[in-house]
Amino acid sequence: MPVIVGAIAALLTFIVIGSLLAPLGAMGPVEIAVIAVVALAAGIAAGIWEARRRRS
Repeated sequence: MPVIVGAIAALLTFIVIGSLLAPLGAMGPVEIAVIAVVALAAGIAAGIWEARRRRS
């Protein structure tokens, strides 16, 4: 279950940040890569949080 929570958090983070920055324009490969890294970090953090929550 933590993997599912992490994947959902990563996907939602990517969508939200991307949709907020898209109207500003200039969404090049570097910006997309940064958004992907932030989304990955959010997904990992959510997965770890869910795993710890389940254990306690």
